[in-house]
Amino acid sequence: MIRFLIYFFPALMDVVVGTVFFVTAVRYSEVKANPMLVTGVMATWALVYSPASILMGRLVTTANAAKLLIWGSGGLAVVSLGYVVVPGLGAQFFWTALLGFGCAMFFTPFQVFMKCVEQGREGEGGVVKPTALYTFAWSFGMACGAYISGNIWHHFGWRWCYWLNALFCVVVSLGVWVLAKAAGHPRPRPIAVVSNVKPVDYSKMPDLAWLGWLASGVGCITVAVVRTIFPLKGVGLDLSKADIGNALAIVSFVQAFVGLSFYFSKSWMYKPVPVALFSAAGILGLLFFGLGGSVTSFYVAAVLYGVYSGMFFFYLVFHSLAHPTKSAHYVSINEAVVGVTSVIGPVLGGGIAAATNSSLPFVLIAVVVALVAAFQYKVHRKSLQR
Repeated sequence: MIRFLIYFFPALMDVVVGTVFFVTAVRYSEVKANPMLVTGVMATWALVYSPASILMGRLVTTANAAKLLIWGSGGLAVVSLGYVVVPGLGAQFFWTALLGFGCAMFFTPFQVFMKCVEQGREGEGGVVKPTALYTFAWSFGMACGAYISGNIWHHFGWRWCYWLNALFCVVVSLGVWVLAKAAGHPRPRPIAVVSNVKPVDYSKMPDLAWLGWLASGVGCITVAVVRTIFPLKGVGLDLSKADIGNALAIVSFVQAFVGLSFYFSKSWMYKPVPVALFSAAGILGLLFFGLGGSVTSFYVAAVLYGVYSGMFFFYLVFHSLAHPTKSAHYVSINEAVVGVTSVIGPVLGGGIAAATNSSLPFVLIAVVVALVAAFQYKVHRKSLQR
């Protein structure tokens, strides 16, 4: 039971993150702020999150992972209240910087915690299944963040979004504490499982973590562009907050279920054609976001893009956890890549949007995705030939 219950925690934490990204972007867009300010909040989060993730990668062990999770989520409850107590637009940068540190204290330790729980279940897909569940959990949470905050804001005001965030953080902190207490030790114990299913020995497969960092790093830049530039474009087109939030929610809902669909995967992560097809969906989705002008076109864009993002997030985590000895180090690099690209995406996207319009960033990043997908295809083909 604990094996599945723990995935409830990253889902709730990404409700918190998704809410902050949505509410801050729309608040700045409504006052006609410079696009660099609209995107700058997410960049601020990333500037802190990236080095903090590297630090957590050095500090986290299977013995202290639960303790770091408790402190990280508890601290984020305080930060969530800060958005309400000091609500000025300028203060958003301060609170979001603290959010970045708290997120690093949660997500890097959680992945170590998650792999430890799955030890002894190799016959059940010891790397693939937790990766699929984790991708589903946090993506579903991110989707709910945009959906819930868009609708709560519409009916009750944006402050209630942060009150709910604080409640979720408290629930996560207490939940991890209860599970750790019930186990009698913060380190989850491996469970031996007898299975007739012959496992895939990924330790003998090529180490492609570096390719995950490259391809998924570009993918994370597209995430930053979608989450920061689309609200700006939506406000410019007079879309309602609910419509903007729903489109972003669709991205993450589709991403979540695509990630979950990989639960029984075995080897597509090493093959060129599936990766290329998923990338093609992302390119089309980005073009729809950039060139579309109606709610329907943005919903289509969200579905296509969600298929792509579900793939590259799963791909990123899988190739890091697949390594038999370096997974903790690789996971910290994953989170650092997410942080760095979350600076690059908002800064470049905001700068281009400020100099031209809110459509061009989507078109340009679609071209970059196409180039990276072509390189990725070539690497996978050579890897299979070897």
